[in-house]
Amino acid sequence: MFVHPGAAPEPPPGDGRPVVILASGRQRVAARLLDWVTVWLAMTAPYLLVMAMVLNVDSARMPDALLSTMIVTCMIAMVWAWALLRIVRLVLWGCTVGQRIAGIRVVGYDGLRFPGWKQAFNRWSPTWGGRNRSSGLGPWSDVHAYWKDQRTRCCLHDKAAGTVVVQAPVREPARRIVLAATLPLAALAVVLAFKLIT
Repeated sequence: MFVHPGAAPEPPPGDGRPVVILASGRQRVAARLLDWVTVWLAMTAPYLLVMAMVLNVDSARMPDALLSTMIVTCMIAMVWAWALLRIVRLVLWGCTVGQRIAGIRVVGYDGLRFPGWKQAFNRWSPTWGGRNRSSGLGPWSDVHAYWKDQRTRCCLHDKAAGTVVVQAPVREPARRIVLAATLPLAALAVVLAFKLIT
């Protein structure tokens, strides 16, 4: 049983279904912005590391095979960083870094279990322009689907995976604060590393 945030609490249904509070639109937007920053930081770090090595070594003396290996390794590291932050975290903890800071979790329609591997991958695969084309709005189709679904507030990626975004239990504010404080420090570290390289 899904309850909208801010609605009056309802008594639990007699059939044993859990009552879960849906995530608010503000929480979801905040989580998405934090995830963009987190993924950018995680994917930029390998690139900056390779650039630092290339710039600190005389390019005339660096073998082409070594340079190619470094670039391929960097690309693989970037893909693994994306997969770790977007898919693995969703399966193991039910949330990305941004969702954890925002205090929301992703669960199946039963309201209890975190998504499995297939659900997590379907949730983050591209949803507009492919199998879930519900309107000609392009990226705004996700927002349109959110406002259209009054019961569960599912976006297209939620519908593709069979998931719902709900509020997390209120028992971990200190962890969320520490995690939120590390993002600006990580961004500062990436900026300083870029300044040192150039």
